Amino acid sequence: MAKLFLYNQDRCILQEKFPNQHFAEKVAMLIDNYEAIQGVIYSDVSDTVGSFFEKYLGRFPVLKVHHNMRLPFTNLYESPESLGSDRLVLATAACVLYPHSNVLVIDLGTCITYDFITADHCYQGGAISPGFEMRYRALHDFTEALPNLKPEVVYHHEGKSTEASVHVGVYFGILDEIKARISHYESKYDLLTVILTGGDANKLPKTLKNSIFAHSNFTAEGMLHLLKLNLDS
Repeated sequence: MAKLFLYNQDRCILQEKFPNQHFAEKVAMLIDNYEAIQGVIYSDVSDTVGSFFEKYLGRFPVLKVHHNMRLPFTNLYESPESLGSDRLVLATAACVLYPHSNVLVIDLGTCITYDFITADHCYQGGAISPGFEMRYRALHDFTEALPNLKPEVVYHHEGKSTEASVHVGVYFGILDEIKARISHYESKYDLLTVILTGGDANKLPKTLKNSIFAHSNFTAEGMLHLLKLNLDS
């Protein structure tokens, strides 16, 4: 899925989510409807949409998120060129929105990513693990007997059937993993802010989400800051 955000100064005035195959159509329509666009920034981990913006380069600056652009943090990743642009954006948002905190950003999408940024704005790295659909698919694809299921709400810890057991395994596997990651950082850092974002964040229980900060537009805030930071560089 692709996400599109339009900002006027610091205020988001439009946001859309749509299948990737509609990217060119949707973005071209928005650009045609808003002639006063001053700049565009995009994050594309698959590196497939860059050529689309070439025809607009004479009208406004077009920036791609990458590790060599100006960033609001020191990147301590040992292979900075391999750090996904989505994670660069999340780290940026953490620095901008929580400038005096140690921040753990948990992004639940196709994969679950954990990114940790210290209060002095040093990106330390993190972790990547399979998301909900990837775990369901792996259980089906790598076995002969387990069904191909879709995520469901889980209310009990013990599955009373094979399907229920798969749901319990996936759900609590992710939930326990997240709790363990948070506990690890809480044991090392006194001032820790935990951010939960991503399309699958709504699959987690309210009891967890009430103890951390949930941000639906966290990525958009990071993108906006990177655009401002790099327009004149």
